[in-house]
Amino acid sequence: MAKRRKKQNLIYLSLILIVATIIGGSFFYSHHIRKVSNSYAVSETAMLNIGAKVYNSLSAIQRVSLPEQVTVKVNRYYLTSANKNKETFARINYNGKNYFVRTTDIELKMDNTINNYLNQSGLPHAKITKQISSIFEQRGYSTSSGVPRGVVIHDTGNENTTTNSEVSYMKQNYSSTQVFVHTFIDNQQILNIADTKYMAEGAGPNANPYFVQFEMPHEYTAASFANGVGNAAYYTAYILKQNNLPVTKGTKDGGGTVWTHAMISSYLGGTDHEDPISYWSTTARKLFGTTYNIDSFVELVQAYYNQM
Repeated sequence: MAKRRKKQNLIYLSLILIVATIIGGSFFYSHHIRKVSNSYAVSETAMLNIGAKVYNSLSAIQRVSLPEQVTVKVNRYYLTSANKNKETFARINYNGKNYFVRTTDIELKMDNTINNYLNQSGLPHAKITKQISSIFEQRGYSTSSGVPRGVVIHDTGNENTTTNSEVSYMKQNYSSTQVFVHTFIDNQQILNIADTKYMAEGAGPNANPYFVQFEMPHEYTAASFANGVGNAAYYTAYILKQNNLPVTKGTKDGGGTVWTHAMISSYLGGTDHEDPISYWSTTARKLFGTTYNIDSFVELVQAYYNQM
């Protein structure tokens, strides 16, 4: 009788262990599986940070050891969520094999002189200051989700003006021009003057209902120009991250999230402005002896985005 009872107890214990293993496995799996909301291909070079956590898959079930601070190729980004936590992962290639790592664990290597200058300075940026004005009309975006699908970059086109003078002019003339942007960005500040939950009116009827928009006053020293571009890239990354959008250059078919006003004119129409192409290229050549274009800017946006 005692033997039979002992055998039954062993069976019960085995069943408990099996059930616990199943539940534990399910708990582990549910806490490691990641839902991908978006992904996009890139071709970038990066360095693994010290202590980087590298995985063999997005489910992050098995860690992999790679040499610290090794150079890798980045070929795709993934916007993921797990247990309400949103994270961006990079798919990296090392010695012909793909791995996955959080973007906060890599540092992009950038060839552009201005981007490299900012990268070596630790990708500095100003804080976003909100001074939302009530005079601008508030109309919702025309996207199905009700949120913007990208960012449009402008430059003011005026010489020797400041953010404060440009903002004052925009407010004073809004009743007659019906033109405004969400934010002004210079080398020292990111000044948000219109609620980004609603559309702006600065890039024509084919762009206004879809994009957050900002203006860049002109800068005249190397440091101020670089810092202005850096602040603009940070703000662009912030808006994209806030709305769970990828970092992709605007395209002729209307895709992509990062746009210049000139690209709106060329691809979407409804406007004929060409900014900030001339301002960027002329100033970069004069102050740094290099070029600067939308490709350079998108690369810098991704670097800031990876830190968020």
